[in-house]
Amino acid sequence: MCRRALKGHALRKLYSLLFCILPFAFGAHANEYPQPALEAYGALPFVSDSELSPDGTKVALIANVDGGTRFVVFDLAAGGVSHNFDLGEIKARSVEFYDNDHVILRVSETIRTLGIRNEYEYDAAFSVQLATNDISQLMVRTRDLFPAQSGLGRIVGRADKPGQVLMPAFYGSAYSTPSYNLFRSELDSSRGRLILRGTPDTQDWFIGDGGKILARTRYDNEKDLFRIEHRVGKNWEEIYREEREIPFSINGVMPDESGLIFVRSSSLGDGFDALFKIGFDGEISDPVLPPKDREIESIFTDSNRKIVGVRYAGVEPDYAFLDAGLEASFEAVSDALPDATIYLDSWSDDRQKVLYEVFDATLGEVLLLHTQATNEISALTSIRPEIPNTAVGTMFEITYQARDGLSIQAILTLPPGYNQDTDPPLPTIVMPHGGPAAYDRFDFDWMAQYFANRGYAVLQPNFRGSTGFGLAFERAGDGEWGGKMQDDITDGVKALASSNYIDPNRVCIAGASYGGYAALAGAVFTPELYKCVVAIAPVADLNRMLRDERRQSGKDHWVISYWENVMSDGDARRQKLDSISPVKFAENVQAPVLLLHGDDDTVVPFAQSKAMERALKRADKSVELVRLKGEDHWLSVADTRMQTLREMDRFISEHLPVEN
Repeated sequence: MCRRALKGHALRKLYSLLFCILPFAFGAHANEYPQPALEAYGALPFVSDSELSPDGTKVALIANVDGGTRFVVFDLAAGGVSHNFDLGEIKARSVEFYDNDHVILRVSETIRTLGIRNEYEYDAAFSVQLATNDISQLMVRTRDLFPAQSGLGRIVGRADKPGQVLMPAFYGSAYSTPSYNLFRSELDSSRGRLILRGTPDTQDWFIGDGGKILARTRYDNEKDLFRIEHRVGKNWEEIYREEREIPFSINGVMPDESGLIFVRSSSLGDGFDALFKIGFDGEISDPVLPPKDREIESIFTDSNRKIVGVRYAGVEPDYAFLDAGLEASFEAVSDALPDATIYLDSWSDDRQKVLYEVFDATLGEVLLLHTQATNEISALTSIRPEIPNTAVGTMFEITYQARDGLSIQAILTLPPGYNQDTDPPLPTIVMPHGGPAAYDRFDFDWMAQYFANRGYAVLQPNFRGSTGFGLAFERAGDGEWGGKMQDDITDGVKALASSNYIDPNRVCIAGASYGGYAALAGAVFTPELYKCVVAIAPVADLNRMLRDERRQSGKDHWVISYWENVMSDGDARRQKLDSISPVKFAENVQAPVLLLHGDDDTVVPFAQSKAMERALKRADKSVELVRLKGEDHWLSVADTRMQTLREMDRFISEHLPVEN
């Protein structure tokens, strides 16, 4: 049984949800299924982030309870919550144990700084001393730091003494060109001490055991010059140089400190990734791990960024490890849960305990602890405790052919218990992902699951330009905004209609970020296809987007080249970008449009939605614009995230009702 000992409704709820062993309920959904309240889906997940302590006795969490966010530490040995405090309105991003007595809490806030033109997302790191409950914001009282920098909470390694970390930061006044220096910060202090000066083009620092500085990377944007330098004594020795836009990113350090690791395309024909080592002699090795017909999505490292393994992309992830203990644990969990989507979270230093986040249609979304000595798998808590597994929509991976013959993978989510043979075709919501360099997979998508539970089919196409399916597939999307990328989405609707899953006369499209662009592009380029359109934080005017990026980053910045290549294959003429900008074709729209946009969005400015609203109103089209006050690009704020789902539900229910 779960103990309920804390006072206050929110605390009782928190305690009752944490670390109650959940039954493994396998079996098919029944035709009659529960419909949890909208709030169960729109709320932030109960656990936003988690981390196992080095000794495996504690779990630190960012927990979202009754609209509030709390920092929580659960003591596995004692079986109770040892630390629990309210984080207020700050956006908590992650937790990480430094040692058994200190937890690093990373947070962010959208701010504006005097003398800096644009708003930006300010990051910070707080150290929580578990023995005393003292909290220190790292680096904040360091003298002469550059006043506007988003990565002030970044830690690159441990220092040479216990209780100290190494943190890079930009150094200099607002009216100078700052250098990216390396500082030593004590976890129980707010001050940093400069230990090594960088340069204005320094990108990153790499650390070995005992705080030894191994290397740094540099990139000169004006010269397109990328360099890697190895620290030898008190000097820097250049071991790699290439004149091109950032050819690759260094991801970490080899376990034996013999070199650095990076990802690049292997010799496989479709351009799938492999992991390589560049030694401190400048030589690039053969692949460190055998390449697979998948891209490398995540690299797992320890506190000094030494590699322990990788996760490969795919609708169901796969792993490869350099660490035998983690490999054995993952194999045990995957054998026990062969149909689950398994995400490695964290591990104890001795690898005897490993924490996982798991999604399975029969379990829901849960946090699991694997104990190697006994091979016991404990379901510690549900991440969506108010959504029973019987309410989870049935997910399928489907493959269809685009009109030019390219094979497209997609995720199709259907209402629980839907039977194609006996049930009528479904109303459908097409939900293209953002990025566009991203992809959809088998996990709990709160928006897709909500609408599937309410009786809709939800199609999430991995159109060309998506990551996860090889470099060739991703590059096939270059210059295809509003073109073949949009055709891939349209062809998915037609493929489902021909299979009798969906009613082609009852389809809406909804997406966020690039997905919002795709929703608007669907409205203007295939207006006959959709009965309603929802665009969240969309790009509507590509020329305006590039103009904003040039003003913020500089016209010669590599970011500009990236967007020009992705959007228009390098052809960034005004006429070309206008030809694929939804704002220029508002008169084509037939369906009602709902725009939702955070006014603290630092990625796609609110002005993009405002411009689309004006264009639609001038064309006498049906449009609503909802300003999400205080919301960023990622729907991080509990209240406005809930507002987003409520507005979508109202709008879609009105224009595409489910026929009972």
